Amino acid sequence: MSAVQESPNVFSIAACAAQHPGDRPEQQDRVAILRGRRAPRCVLGLLADGVGGRAGGSLASEQVMTTAQRLFDEHGPDDSADRFFEDLVSEVHVVLQLAGVTAALEPHSTLAAVLVQPHRVDWCHVGDSRVYHVRDGRIAHRSLDDTYGEQLRREGRMNADRARLHPSAARLTQALGGSRVPCPTVTGIREPRLGDAFLLCSDGAWRDLDDEEIAGAIDVGAPREVLGDLIGRARGRAQGHGDNCSMVLLRLDPAPGA
Repeated sequence: MSAVQESPNVFSIAACAAQHPGDRPEQQDRVAILRGRRAPRCVLGLLADGVGGRAGGSLASEQVMTTAQRLFDEHGPDDSADRFFEDLVSEVHVVLQLAGVTAALEPHSTLAAVLVQPHRVDWCHVGDSRVYHVRDGRIAHRSLDDTYGEQLRREGRMNADRARLHPSAARLTQALGGSRVPCPTVTGIREPRLGDAFLLCSDGAWRDLDDEEIAGAIDVGAPREVLGDLIGRARGRAQGHGDNCSMVLLRLDPAPGA
């Protein structure tokens, strides 16, 4: 738990990460919750869903974690979150492309990340791993997937229901290590509020959950209980065909004694 000062309130960051391999032989997702070395009041939540043949997916998601740890160790209390995310995406992308050439693999990865700093919270995603901002029991923001189905919906070529059923709906339109340099979507809020929660979620989890039940579950119990409940629901609906299932939750709770 980490205390964050935000006048006139003092927040405590209640955080947890949880995973389940689903019905896959290997866990290719990676998750992490990091505290800044130079900025100890800053906390970074990370989720990467590796994609690739043989060991490529695990290599890719592990590279996200390794690079993020190094960059976050260098991140100062007044440094830009936008710059941090841009550097993370750029560096991982280059390393994965080189690995694909030298190791004859196809290491690609999604990314979902949230950076909590004393006076603001910023988040970023690439691919179909999602970031949810939950406030007052509702989804205040949800990242839009970098998938062909979402592209069809966004361009007005299909409504959401038809786009979801398209045969290529789940195909990623960008990923770390892909054929083109990814353009991360970075969003943030100033003056975070008590109770604000930020959930990172791999597609193996969110595909079997709806936004309303995610929002309704966030405030019920400790983060570990919340994630256990949500992953349990997703697993129950997968009916033996579930993907790797991963979540990271950071919630701004009252600080002890506040």
